[in-house]
Amino acid sequence: MYFDSEEGIYVFEVRMGIRTGGRRTCSPPFLIQADDADEAEEKVLEYLDDMGIEGSYWVEEISSPFHLETYQQQLEDEEREPYPNLAELDETELQGFLISRIR
Repeated sequence: MYFDSEEGIYVFEVRMGIRTGGRRTCSPPFLIQADDADEAEEKVLEYLDDMGIEGSYWVEEISSPFHLETYQQQLEDEEREPYPNLAELDETELQGFLISRIR
């Protein structure tokens, strides 16, 4: 299984807000595991703070929670790769992901 239930009982798809060229835009989704939406947002903000980039990005959108097993099964059924897990990205990987895939 891709997910570790000790990290949280739900998975959330999160989009970051970013300002590029003077306009606001959203990142593609990435994943965060948590027990509820408040904890998911807290984990994202803590991550941004730990990386020293809290002023550059913000939480724009958090999905409804998906049960880990349901989300994992959906990935398998659709034969698609999961979005990156924020907890596994370093600052360089995050910025590369955000810049290369801004919608």
